[in-house]
Amino acid sequence: MSHDQLWKTVLWAFFAEFVELFFPEVAERLDFSRIRLIEKEIFTDLPVGARREPDLLVEAYAKDGEVETILIHIEVQARREINVPYRMWEYYSLLRLRWKHRVFPVVVYLSAGAGGLTEEHYEESLFSKEIIRFRYSAVGLPDLPAEEYLERENILAPALSALMREERVSRVRRKLRAYQRLARTQLDDARRSLLVNVIDRYLKLNQEEEAEITLLVEDSDLQEVKEMLTAYEERGLKKGIERGIAQGIEQGITQGILRGKRETLLRLLRHRFNDLPEEVVTRIEQIEEAGELDALADKVLDARALEDMGLSND
Repeated sequence: MSHDQLWKTVLWAFFAEFVELFFPEVAERLDFSRIRLIEKEIFTDLPVGARREPDLLVEAYAKDGEVETILIHIEVQARREINVPYRMWEYYSLLRLRWKHRVFPVVVYLSAGAGGLTEEHYEESLFSKEIIRFRYSAVGLPDLPAEEYLERENILAPALSALMREERVSRVRRKLRAYQRLARTQLDDARRSLLVNVIDRYLKLNQEEEAEITLLVEDSDLQEVKEMLTAYEERGLKKGIERGIAQGIEQGITQGILRGKRETLLRLLRHRFNDLPEEVVTRIEQIEEAGELDALADKVLDARALEDMGLSND
C-alpha cells in the first residue's frame, strides 16, 4: 500500500478517534453515527481543469448549534512545503463553493517543524490592505511527545506515537509499549493490523533492536503481544494486509459514495414532491449504480410529477 493510501485508510477507519484525539472540542459537537465519506474529485477550472483529490473529505452533522452539516477536510503532508497554505485555501474555496457547507480544514504533517498542535494561515494583501486571512488547523506529529500519547486512552494515539519525537524512552520500549496497548484493545483483526502496520512502517528498528524486541516479547508477561504478532504474521496479514486494506477501503469508499448519492436523490425528490411512497424509497435504496443515481438526480429538474421519474412499479 502506498504512503498516501495508508493514511487515507487510517484516517477513515479511525476518523472519530482522530478528531477526539486532536480536536476534542469539535468531537463533542459531532454526531459520529452520521458521518460519511464523500466523493473526492473536484476541479479547479471547470469543465477541463486539473483534478484535485483531497486526502480525506467527510460529511458530518453537528448535534446542535448554528450549523448542522459540515465538511471535514484532512490533508496529509510528508514534508512542509511553502505552497501548503495556498493549497489549503484553494481546497477550502472549492469545497465551500461546490458543497455549500462550512468546512473544518486540517493538515497533518509527518515531518518536524510545524510545532505540534497549532494553526497556520494563508493571507493576501493588495495596496497594503489585507484582503484575505484564512486559518486552518495543523497537526505536526513529529513535534508531539511520544511518551504522553503512548498512554492516552484513545486507541489511535499509541500507533501515531510511532511518528512522534523521542524523549527518555528507547525506541524498543516505545514500540513494545505501543504493541502492548494495541494487543489489549477490543479491535477486530483488520483494524488492529492496520495500526500495527503504522507502527512497523514509521518506527523502524535496526538489527540489534529487532533482536532485543524479539527477546522481550518472549517474556511471559507479554504473551498478549506475542499472540497478536503471531496472528499478524501467520494469518498472512503481514504480507496481505496492504492488499486487504486497500480492497476494504475501496469498497467502503464505493458504498459511501452510493449512500451519499441515494440520500441526495431522496432529498431532492422530497423537496420537489413532498412525501414519497415507500415503494419509491425502497427502489432507490436498491440502486447500486452511481450513474443511474446521477441520471435520476438530473431528471428531478425536469419532472413535472413523481410518476415522470419512472420509479414506481406500475
